[in-house]
Amino acid sequence: MRKVAEILTEVLDVSESEITNVQPFGGMTNINYLASVSNEHYIVRIPGVGTDQLINRREERNNLEIGVQLGINPEHIYIDTETGLKVTRMIPGAVTLTQSATKEEATMKKVTSVLRRLHCSGVQMGNQFKLYELMGLYEKNAVVENAQFYPHFAEVKKEIQHVKSAYDALERIEVPCHIDTLYENFVLDEKGKLYLIDWEYSGMFDPLWDVATHLIESEFDGQEEDLFLGHYFQREATEVEKEIILIHKIFQDYLWSMWTLFKEAKGDDFGSYGSDRFERLQRNLTLYKDMYANRLTT
Repeated sequence: MRKVAEILTEVLDVSESEITNVQPFGGMTNINYLASVSNEHYIVRIPGVGTDQLINRREERNNLEIGVQLGINPEHIYIDTETGLKVTRMIPGAVTLTQSATKEEATMKKVTSVLRRLHCSGVQMGNQFKLYELMGLYEKNAVVENAQFYPHFAEVKKEIQHVKSAYDALERIEVPCHIDTLYENFVLDEKGKLYLIDWEYSGMFDPLWDVATHLIESEFDGQEEDLFLGHYFQREATEVEKEIILIHKIFQDYLWSMWTLFKEAKGDDFGSYGSDRFERLQRNLTLYKDMYANRLTT
């Protein structure tokens, strides 16, 4: 808590006596704190263990500023591109989306509107989200840290290679993407405007990655997925689009389960988060093989 006060005195040029109510404020990749300064509320982000090996903070800064320009990310106050330390004024009346809220059609309309504004903006981010490279990096980092890999990992890794080949054969587009569009990164202000925060992994990539992230994190059933996709595409999703979304669900569970192995080997504890994702990955691999066997044999 002392460190948070020291950060705020330097960044905001205030006295320590003006800083009150410092308290933890969640986070997985980083450690976040909420603090009050003269009746204003601020979020202080202190980079988590190992993030210097995972995230390019200059790219993050450039991309979150794009989000600000598009009106979908709140204005930030300070970010240190060397350390990842960040200070942001809290969104007035901030309400973070919940999983249950994402299932409401009114919320789906707001979320898809934000995603479409980003994906259809025509803006060029200065970096690409290099999925395959990150898959390899996270696995390598986990090996270096002597992580205990999940059962059947070698078999799953081999099947992932086949899915990569199928994905590479499909026609796709590349647009600015947030990459981490789980529901906790969507925040409503006091007037009901929806913001998208935390741009650490953002870059140019396939927009259906962002769509798939939100679907899988919200745990939509089939009917809810179709409703969400209808609002996003403003039409019915094609079979190819649905296939790509399923592939991204597989890739995401692989990527973030490897991320979890590395982070936990460095000392973090996420409970069953990683193993749950790896088990769901295996279920979706089976589903993909059942639905698109022809893709895997060509």
